[in-house]
Amino acid sequence: MAGFSVDGSGLNNGASKKRQRLTLALTTRKSTGDTEEKKNRTATLLDLDVIDCPVCFNTLTIPIYQCDNGHVICYTCHKKLRKKCATCSLHIGSRNRAMEQVLQHLRVPCPNSEFGCPKNVTYDERSRHLQQCDFTQGPCPFNRCNFTGSYEDIYVHTNAEHLKSLDMFECGNPVFIHPESGERVVLKEQTTEGGRKLVVVECFTTPQGRIIYAYCIGPMVPRTHEFSYSLKLYSSNGDRLCFESSLKQVRQVSGEQPDEHFMFVPSHMCPDYKLHICINRKTY
Repeated sequence: MAGFSVDGSGLNNGASKKRQRLTLALTTRKSTGDTEEKKNRTATLLDLDVIDCPVCFNTLTIPIYQCDNGHVICYTCHKKLRKKCATCSLHIGSRNRAMEQVLQHLRVPCPNSEFGCPKNVTYDERSRHLQQCDFTQGPCPFNRCNFTGSYEDIYVHTNAEHLKSLDMFECGNPVFIHPESGERVVLKEQTTEGGRKLVVVECFTTPQGRIIYAYCIGPMVPRTHEFSYSLKLYSSNGDRLCFESSLKQVRQVSGEQPDEHFMFVPSHMCPDYKLHICINRKTY
């Protein structure tokens, strides 16, 4: 039985460029009766592009498909091209089990190893690991702040540099907020029960009205939808809007207008209104 690992972190997501070679550590186990011999061997992968999809240039992930001429393609492109090879136009109907075995045993350092992550992961698990990695870097949620770091670094930074701008919340208690268009309101959980949570509320202006959206930043660990939230808006003319949703977990702020799970405020109710947010911890 053989397993691979990679010494070095010269990996990136853009596969359109030739990437530098990496040295692979190959461990071979050979059983002899009741004993098992273990040998360490090294090999060098000269061109990392060979484990990228030749169509979309993203890293190949299992399942991997091939045409009758042996040209490989990723699962996503396999569906988009309707089982037709982009290289030779032949039918793509079989899996490339050999390449899948290589990816299953090829282990690489986490791309965040330079920031302290000690884990080695299989090559096709890198993206999933990065979503949960405590060392993944992200920007400070406050506008016009250039600080970047891990979630723990961001949490410490916001307490040290933006404490006066933070709004505090306790689960189950409504908080008055007033998000301006294009700005963010950042709320910090005040209790210690599972604490260290930062919630961001963003406001976007459209020709028809405003979009108000809340989410929690941090590693996307299991039980992502740990919180729910409700928004209650009271306009000066007596109208009222209510909205409830799960509090989505994201790795970092994006500043992009959401396409779901948001409150829409018609323009005739803007901007003279009061808004309360209530965040609740879900019970299981």
